[in-house]
Amino acid sequence: MKVRDLQHEVLPQATPEELSRQRAVVSLRKLLNARVRSGNVARFASEGAPAFAARHGRQPQSPGDIRAALFESQRYRMWSAANRSAQEMLWVSVGEPVYRDLDRMEAAARALAESPDRRGSLTLDPAYDPSPEVADIDIHLQPGGYGMDRGPDDVVAGALYETGGNVFSFGQGAGRGDSKTGVAVRLLAEHFPGFVPTRILDLGCSAGAATAAYAATFPEAEVHAVDIGAGMLRYAHARAESLGVAVHFHQMDASALSFPDDSFDLVVSHNLMHEIGAEKRRAMIRESARVVRAGGVVIHQDVAIRFEPTLVHQVERDWDTHFNDERHWHTYASADLIADMRAAGFEADGIVEHNLAAIHGSNRWYAITAQKQA
Repeated sequence: MKVRDLQHEVLPQATPEELSRQRAVVSLRKLLNARVRSGNVARFASEGAPAFAARHGRQPQSPGDIRAALFESQRYRMWSAANRSAQEMLWVSVGEPVYRDLDRMEAAARALAESPDRRGSLTLDPAYDPSPEVADIDIHLQPGGYGMDRGPDDVVAGALYETGGNVFSFGQGAGRGDSKTGVAVRLLAEHFPGFVPTRILDLGCSAGAATAAYAATFPEAEVHAVDIGAGMLRYAHARAESLGVAVHFHQMDASALSFPDDSFDLVVSHNLMHEIGAEKRRAMIRESARVVRAGGVVIHQDVAIRFEPTLVHQVERDWDTHFNDERHWHTYASADLIADMRAAGFEADGIVEHNLAAIHGSNRWYAITAQKQA
């Protein structure tokens, strides 16, 4: 099953030429990641460190030294420039079909949201002011960012996120059958056998792909999702309705939920922790502990960048912090998430960190889980 490019009514309908440009970006990103970036640490040893020592009369030691030494390598500089250009090309390649097809997409989203047969719901707060920590940043260079809202029918943020995310992921080596929800469901089956959720909450749902997958996987469950952006949520709601699953979307900050205590028996987040700072992350984890019921499970899943073997690997990994508008990439990668979970009230012996294989493709995922005690 192709879960990363599901067809639905609000997905931009790209022309053959637009699809060709997207495939070209995927191929370029695969080349830069698999064939070029994989040699960056070796280039530090063979080119960067010797050049740094010749310039400064000492070996690079601190993260700042190592970053400067990497840029002493001409091949690293070429990769860095090409990688930034490829990310910008990604947004051009998906932005063209989004804006060309926008009238149709907005009409489809409006019809789905207003349909008498709709299964879920969408609750927006006109007075809500999205957190500038997220909304004021074009995270991974997405134009307008996650909080962009261009008007009462706007769905651009969600359309960019889904289509751009697919091109990005395929360029990273993700298979079309990969699914963050699939990884989490497999984790549930392996570590919490017999656990079947009846109320699910997805924190930071973005365009709603993972949320809709939970609703499809657990059709008897009541599924809720929160995110900060009205444009993102309109798209997510229409997407879920088009796919025939019931999800209740709310414009809400994951670090300040309005749900009562003990409201859900499964609380999840996907790729949220690396998008928010330490204070907001800790508040989000506290909220997940508050709203999950006794016996319920919390899964916070994210990118697998937390266990690099050396300081050089860590600095090389942090390219995204400096050049891809991932302001909290390093903050997440170096965080003591077990301490955060313990501070939120989870028992230490029930907290587990996981290094997870993807469902399909070469990627890996990180997750931290806990089950709330009575």
